[in-house]
Amino acid sequence: MADSKKKLFTAEDIFGTPKTDEEVIDLIRRQPGGYKLYEDMPAHMQKQLVSFLSGKGSLELLYDGFFRKIFDPYVHKERVEALISALIGQKVKIRDILSREGFQVSDKHSLVIMDIIVELEDRSYVDVELQKVGYRFPSQRSSCYVSDMIMRQYNIRKKEMGEKFNYKDISPVYLFVLMADSPKEFNKPGQYIHKRITSYSSGISLPETAQITYFTLDTFKETVENISNDLEAWLTLLIRDDAESVINLVNKYPEFGDIYSEVAEFRKDPAEVIDMFFSAALKEMDHNTELYMIDELKAEVEEWKKQVETEKKKAEAEKKRADAATLRADKADKRADAADKRADAADNRADAEKLRADKAEAQLKLLSHNNGQ
Repeated sequence: MADSKKKLFTAEDIFGTPKTDEEVIDLIRRQPGGYKLYEDMPAHMQKQLVSFLSGKGSLELLYDGFFRKIFDPYVHKERVEALISALIGQKVKIRDILSREGFQVSDKHSLVIMDIIVELEDRSYVDVELQKVGYRFPSQRSSCYVSDMIMRQYNIRKKEMGEKFNYKDISPVYLFVLMADSPKEFNKPGQYIHKRITSYSSGISLPETAQITYFTLDTFKETVENISNDLEAWLTLLIRDDAESVINLVNKYPEFGDIYSEVAEFRKDPAEVIDMFFSAALKEMDHNTELYMIDELKAEVEEWKKQVETEKKKAEAEKKRADAATLRADKADKRADAADKRADAADNRADAEKLRADKAEAQLKLLSHNNGQ
């Protein structure tokens, strides 16, 4: 892919004629409503916008408006083939571009920048998804996606082949998930490729239909400085926009020059660039709002848990006091019963004594009467 014999490209060759920051701000002011949109952007996006429009650097292709134009599979089929070839590790050709219509699983969410599904010449299915922020529960979500692709392929093959269909006719399905800001599950320094490997306890080896690979672009950006292969070149294209990185990339891989030329063309229409940046800013704010709402709900749930725990402790304390009062009452009842028993015993003893006294008195009277005779 790389060709070191090509002429060396300069910043102006790649980014176009430079402008000063003052000229760019003046250009933004001249766009209807442009400066208001610029003011409403986060500071880091303002800096990126000015840097791009002044010709000091390119753009991270992670803004979906730019990405969808640069990687439209109907317009740039060979470009998408080259990207997928780098991800798979072998040269591929696209047989068909598949619509999301008919798939059971779909995400209509601002965090997904790109979701291209194609069928290769060997009838394999490939889904390439680029996420600005990595979703939670990546394994469960990816399993749903590949299962959906397998079932769609199964239904199509069975319809095509009828009774001749056999499960061996199911071709592999590939899911490549590229994450610009990866979730904590992928926090492994130095590792930016995460390929699912299935094994069996007995050691047997079976062909795996579903192939899932995650690429953490933030880790790649921190780890790789010198590009050594096609995959690293493509990932650099996606994640880096500073002049030095772009110039080095294009001089090593001149074919990327066409992509950067297309990106540079956006400089001729500042209004469109501002709109795309502002749209991206809104999505970023939407995501931040979601996170804020999640944090708020978490705080409310924690507060409710604390209240429940407090009420539970109060109830337990009341129960202990009630149990103690019952115990004291039981003890008092037992003491009262014992006193009653003692009183009954005393009465019985008194009755017995009275009976003996009555008998003694009767005997005395009898003796007195006999002596008197």
